[in-house]
Amino acid sequence: MSFKSGMLRKTRCQLPDDMVPTLYQVHDRAKFPKLTWLLDTLYDHPQIQPSDAAILAKEIEALEWLLITLKLPFPMVALQKLKRFFESAATKQQVISTFSQ
Repeated sequence: MSFKSGMLRKTRCQLPDDMVPTLYQVHDRAKFPKLTWLLDTLYDHPQIQPSDAAILAKEIEALEWLLITLKLPFPMVALQKLKRFFESAATKQQVISTFSQ
């Protein structure tokens, strides 16, 4: 995923393929509807609007707290990077483009 962060620069963030199945196991459609949407459409290369990025950042933060509360093992650093990426895109009002490698 990436968004423009200058005339020639892009800010990038990767959602590791091995994290996607784990997120599917943990997420809850009722509590995390935007995250569910992202996981369901990730390989369709959706564009993420700034307002959706803000919601995703909040849902990821809620997911982090859930994981901590349940004491579930999870790559928290990767999740925190993803949250900061969405927060940055929302703050800068940038549309995120998704792509597969």
